[in-house]
Amino acid sequence: MKKVTKIILIIGIFSSLTLFNGCEELGNIELNIPLEILFTVSGSETSASDKVEFCLNQYQKWQDNRDNIESASYLKAAYWTIDVSPAALKGTISFALKDNINNILISGTLPNVSPADYIGNPIKIEIGQDQIDAFNQYLGEIMAKEDPTCQNKSFNAEFSVTNITGGTPYTINSKVELVLAAEVTP
Repeated sequence: MKKVTKIILIIGIFSSLTLFNGCEELGNIELNIPLEILFTVSGSETSASDKVEFCLNQYQKWQDNRDNIESASYLKAAYWTIDVSPAALKGTISFALKDNINNILISGTLPNVSPADYIGNPIKIEIGQDQIDAFNQYLGEIMAKEDPTCQNKSFNAEFSVTNITGGTPYTINSKVELVLAAEVTP
């Protein structure tokens, strides 16, 4: 009989806790969405460049959450080298992210560097507040009207290496990763 009383008491306590606490509504969730942009430059001249067009819907994490994204903004950007040949190569690395009509949103330069230093060792691209504001404004404008088929690209990314020394022919495979901070409804 004591066991039955204890069980009834425990059930009563849990029931009353549930009644008085209720369920709390979940708020929006912060989600980081990386946009990885791959570049390849090669040749034997003292400069080389690559251009990549893309849209947000190309990225799986964006695609998976797109219907629940309330807002998104720039969080950070980093550069790293995937591989480089020859390893002694040096030059000035530049990156620019532009809108679909080639207005610069974000840009960064790493003067007189060795790409080999950034294999497995990314370096943050320092971005000024005015560029962050321009990027965020453009991002807000295109989010709602982004082409689901990605036939109309929203962004143009340009990568270049100038003042190249250290051997020819050369090849640099690299990437810039932009990370967006998105607010997602659960």
